Amino acid sequence: MKKNFVTIKCVSPEIALGNICHNADCVVCEMEKAERSGVGVLVLPELCLCGYTMRDYLSTDTLLESCAMWLGSILSRTAGLSVTAVVGLPVKCKEEIYSCAVVISRGRILGAVPKSSFMKKSVFGEIRVFDKPSARDELADILGFSNVPFGTELVMSIDGCDAKIGCVLGEARENAPLLIEKGANIIVNPTAQPVFVGSTEDREYIARELSYNGSCVVAMCNAGENESTSDAIFSTHNIICQNGKILAEEKPFESKTGESVAEIDLNSCEKSEASIKEEENIYSPCPFVSEDMAKRQERCKLILTMQGRALARRLTAIGSKTMILGISGGLDSTLALLGMVECADYLGWDRKSIIAITMPCFGTTKRTKSNAVLLSEAFGVDLREIDISEVTRIHLRDISHDESNRNVTYENAQARERTQILMDVANDTNGIVVGTGDLSEAALGWSTFNGDHMAMYNLNSDIPKTLVRQIVGCYADTCENKQIAEILLDILDTPVSPELLPANEKGEIKQKTEDLVGPYLLHDFFLYNFVHRGLKPSQLYKNAKIAFDGYYDEETIYKWLCVFLKKFITQQFKRSCSPEGVKVCPFSLSPRGEFNAPSDISYAMLLEELNNNK
Repeated sequence: MKKNFVTIKCVSPEIALGNICHNADCVVCEMEKAERSGVGVLVLPELCLCGYTMRDYLSTDTLLESCAMWLGSILSRTAGLSVTAVVGLPVKCKEEIYSCAVVISRGRILGAVPKSSFMKKSVFGEIRVFDKPSARDELADILGFSNVPFGTELVMSIDGCDAKIGCVLGEARENAPLLIEKGANIIVNPTAQPVFVGSTEDREYIARELSYNGSCVVAMCNAGENESTSDAIFSTHNIICQNGKILAEEKPFESKTGESVAEIDLNSCEKSEASIKEEENIYSPCPFVSEDMAKRQERCKLILTMQGRALARRLTAIGSKTMILGISGGLDSTLALLGMVECADYLGWDRKSIIAITMPCFGTTKRTKSNAVLLSEAFGVDLREIDISEVTRIHLRDISHDESNRNVTYENAQARERTQILMDVANDTNGIVVGTGDLSEAALGWSTFNGDHMAMYNLNSDIPKTLVRQIVGCYADTCENKQIAEILLDILDTPVSPELLPANEKGEIKQKTEDLVGPYLLHDFFLYNFVHRGLKPSQLYKNAKIAFDGYYDEETIYKWLCVFLKKFITQQFKRSCSPEGVKVCPFSLSPRGEFNAPSDISYAMLLEELNNNK
């Protein structure tokens, strides 16, 4: 370091959840590497010493004491290093627990900054675990040390240069302006934010805006792929920005540790124009799908990468060797297969580790079965056929159900038989069942409870039907294998159906989903604007009339909006016990923190608001 210059590095070590000893070694290793390469400030992710996704374990004495002990070990082992490091860990202070960024240098603690801004909705339950700091700045006895500077407004000086560090965890814009007013010229921002469509642009915009407005440096460091994939996926996205200009960046999935390094001239005052955030088109009939073709293809590719990496993380964490899929020849199972192929290729596994099982029964048509077989063969996966017609007939006889009575029992018996087979094959091959149900189906409850509703991990749980179609379409458009592309295009052209009722006299699909529950184009519009934007039913109706003018008439929009509201409310019981899956969109319906609701409330209030104000 020179007086006016400092080199900053952001890195996301390959931690092991809950293995504090291993993670402490990673921190020491990164500090030693930083020292050797002349780095003055090293920024590590939020809670990197234990893992951000530890949930309720973060408040246990065992974990807290272990973190304190191993931080002491880090300090003693790095006492001879001049690098200043920002390390994330939980800290107990006066019987309260905080998520803290502890700034260390030359074997001592310069300060500990507690997190003060928490996401209102988080699948990882920050608000349940951590307390919000009440004192601005104070001297506290923490981590076995006395009189440690503790608070949200600390500005810490670095020996040997003019750098003054302010630290903000999580949402960078909350405390950063005050820290800049107090003299901070470097804002470090340790975070642990899941990746979803649009998150990269959001983080870039915040970094550029904050550094531009504050004429300062912003260093964002995010948690990496070794965090849990329970209901989201993490990936390194590390940014160093000065005066509105990005100096160094590692975007999600570009590397495992996301090393970003930049030499900073602290006297530099040159500003570049900060980017303007893309405004949301509130009347877009396809809010989940980008209207820009290039951006659409980029996002579809990102989603497949997210699916593959999330599944890979789950498989390696639990030691499974196979992936089991019920393949139907429909859109959802096709998308799941694409994600599984992405996973196998990323892990370097033989694609025969994917066991795709086609299970024809009463309503299976030649077209869908053929596509399921052809697609599986084209990708080189382990394809198996298990006809469930006879075993389903036996089951119906066992429960004294007349096969000519083709009611919901007749339909669901098939779905549950398929799930049982998939689960048993998974047990037999040391694998997991990969679910195929999408976000639109979850919203409407269009699944068989404990049938296709259940899996060991669901790749499509946060992807609405309109986006499923776009991803499969983009894959077909960019696929170099002509045979696979042709199969995918035929699947896209096939009507969406559960195929639980016999085909018509021509052998064609008789049971079409959208004839029964309504157009997914409308339902996805309602879903996005109702859950994500929080619009009232009457606003949904008015906006839909504008968005679909000339495509759907008012009567049709009103009819299916009423269906959406009723089904969304009454089918919560299925979502409340849904399997884990990867978050892709800015919101999800996961009951584990994202969308919490009772299963027995009335939808009368919503219909009343709609009818009174439409």
